[in-house]
Amino acid sequence: MKIISPEQLSEAAECLRNGGLVAFPTETVYGLGANALDPVAVAGIFEAKKRPTFDPLIVHISDKNQLNDLFLAPIDLLVFRLAEKFMPGPLTIVHRKSPVVPDLVTSGMENVAVRMPAHQVAHDLIRLAGIPVAAPSANLFGQLSPTSYKHVAKQKMEIDYLVAADDVTHLVGIESTVVLVENNTCTILRPGIITAEDISTAIELPVTIAAKNHKISSPGLLNSHYSPTKPLHFIDNLKVLPEKTGIILHAASHDSLNAIRTIYTSQNENLREVAAALFTSLHQMEDDEEVEQIFIERVEEKGIGISIMDRLKKATYRYEK
Repeated sequence: MKIISPEQLSEAAECLRNGGLVAFPTETVYGLGANALDPVAVAGIFEAKKRPTFDPLIVHISDKNQLNDLFLAPIDLLVFRLAEKFMPGPLTIVHRKSPVVPDLVTSGMENVAVRMPAHQVAHDLIRLAGIPVAAPSANLFGQLSPTSYKHVAKQKMEIDYLVAADDVTHLVGIESTVVLVENNTCTILRPGIITAEDISTAIELPVTIAAKNHKISSPGLLNSHYSPTKPLHFIDNLKVLPEKTGIILHAASHDSLNAIRTIYTSQNENLREVAAALFTSLHQMEDDEEVEQIFIERVEEKGIGISIMDRLKKATYRYEK
């Protein structure tokens, strides 16, 4: 793995064109990219992440015109309305795929997920490469999503390049909102910082949220995901913490219960701040040798809180079930 600066993007772009793997920052989390039109390169993503091939990937673009190449015609007009409002940005659109998209990218399904990142480094890399880039989060499958190049480096995955650009990574901090577009309707498959209310207001149409057990037609729909290597639990009504426990709170006024380490994602439960700091705080607890288990506060499941709790329920799933 060669760690490079954003000034060396031409090297990474050439690597992508030649079938290599590049980890790069986006406004959500770090992604692990490969040429989306090269099934051998895409297979390298699954191998490096130890990711099951039934879990589809998101394809990243640098130009809205690429939607015409990746989606099957006739393309639902709602796709272009959403693209006009939210691209570039943390919104992923799922629509019928064109024949140029390898089945491995979509796990054999008829739909492909596409987004245009707002992060300048990601945008420049994809533009320089001149190809659409398939890119899940740059971490071993099921583990915490990375919000720093250091989080990627500690995974010790076998990849070619890692672009170090932490200074502008935390604009969002959690993965993109994923929406399915079909028959001029919009359904949220994975919640994110862009809420159902945001989308409905922008397109002036009702937006539905997929049932909990919706089939895996986009990334991030597994029950267990985003998990730290240490046990993670919700605080709920806990009065006394076990020893060697770290606690993550979302407001400075909340009781830390004399934890061995306390991290605040926000001083006043600002949910945008909580979302931006969520994975970073979990990585800090994971890397703290004195902390053996982690407890975290819930947030109200409303607006952005739905997205935060989606990640936390999946992160705690193996420990809370």
